[in-house]
Amino acid sequence: MGVNKPKSGINKVLNVVLVFLFLFLFMYSPFAFFSVKDKFLYLKHKTEFVKQKVKVDSVEVIDTGTHNTGSNSFYGYHLHYNNFKDIVTVISPKNNMIVSKQEAADFNHFYKIYDATPFYLPKNDSIYIWHHSKLQDKYATENQLQLNTSNFVWHIIVNSIILILVIWGLTWQIMQWVKLKSKK
Repeated sequence: MGVNKPKSGINKVLNVVLVFLFLFLFMYSPFAFFSVKDKFLYLKHKTEFVKQKVKVDSVEVIDTGTHNTGSNSFYGYHLHYNNFKDIVTVISPKNNMIVSKQEAADFNHFYKIYDATPFYLPKNDSIYIWHHSKLQDKYATENQLQLNTSNFVWHIIVNSIILILVIWGLTWQIMQWVKLKSKK
């Protein structure tokens, strides 16, 4: 007959940390899934993107609401073009923890242009984009020769690991419930 030993304080703390970590990963898993899917599609169709210069119809500042200080949290810009039919978003790396190096560089490039000169002057009313007929357009700089996907493989690997951990954790928990149910 086995004796149930009380769990030590370290084990309780470790269990709580693991539960919160798992819950965080579980809540993030839909984003991880769509990130893997999108990054894979961009890698697969990388050579099909065409660089185009488009005239911007409007620049919309994105803020994510007010904080305790009363100020808005700045997220980035929506750049509308093609008579407001299409949109490209540049994301601020300051208030968003899920921004790739390329997205941060794109934001900084656009911000320097947008902040330094009046954007709607006749020679400063356009941007470059990477256009694909079926995938979402991406912001481009004038000197880029092809769509930069340098860290997409890293994002796919990290997000795949997160998805594997979530699937493993769910499977393990279901097996524990089945064992508990079969003992009764």
